[in-house]
Amino acid sequence: DVSLRYPSSLAPSRQTASLSAKQLTTLFRIGTGTGHVDAAMLPLLAHLTGRRLSALIYLRGIDIVEKFDNVWVAQPKSLVEIEGRARRVPLKTKASLSFFVLHEFFHRIGFIDWATSRGDRFLFPDLTRLADPSKSASQYMQRLFRKAGIEAGCGEVFHSLRADCIDTLRDHDISMRDCKLQVGHSIGTDEHGRYGAKALRGVSALTLASLPMRPDVDYSVFELLDFAQLAKNRRKKGVRNVMPREVC
Repeated sequence: DVSLRYPSSLAPSRQTASLSAKQLTTLFRIGTGTGHVDAAMLPLLAHLTGRRLSALIYLRGIDIVEKFDNVWVAQPKSLVEIEGRARRVPLKTKASLSFFVLHEFFHRIGFIDWATSRGDRFLFPDLTRLADPSKSASQYMQRLFRKAGIEAGCGEVFHSLRADCIDTLRDHDISMRDCKLQVGHSIGTDEHGRYGAKALRGVSALTLASLPMRPDVDYSVFELLDFAQLAKNRRKKGVRNVMPREVC
């Protein structure tokens, strides 16, 4: 007559599902409409780079560099300084420290120019000022998905953006090694896998930066954003409007 109880943590993990073009378009529209730079840009960054949320939220201006001619990359750090104190970035694996390529679209919309102008300041200050930036960012993204009508019960979560990117790289015949380096996966622990460059090469980086974007997704909502104003906004009642850039 023994009763057994199993914790919910032992349940099999739900498989991540891809997002449709309509869901992505709605997510981008809702995100840019919040008036917050993290809600506007984190989904797009994950969608086009395949990186985990924890690797994106701690990026600073000095982490964005022109690694090759006309190819900009982001270099994650394992330690950052917040209010004079060192904080370890919760990266899942050592491979997450490899640089990753930023699509040329980020330069076209002015995001890279704004990002590099921030110097040693964080790109998403409304998150890094919080006690637990990673946890808060995850909660904010969950709320954003719900606002966009995307429910986690079907496996459609922020991680779906990373999965979509990996599928896109495969669809464009990007080599497995380059794909792993771009998204922050280990390239292998066998003797053969340890040989060769541990970072993307120039030709590969250029290919990644210029990959065709999905034609069925509307990216136009990013074209007139004022990133400087978005970064100033804090999550408080009344801050909702996006400030477009001045058009000459």
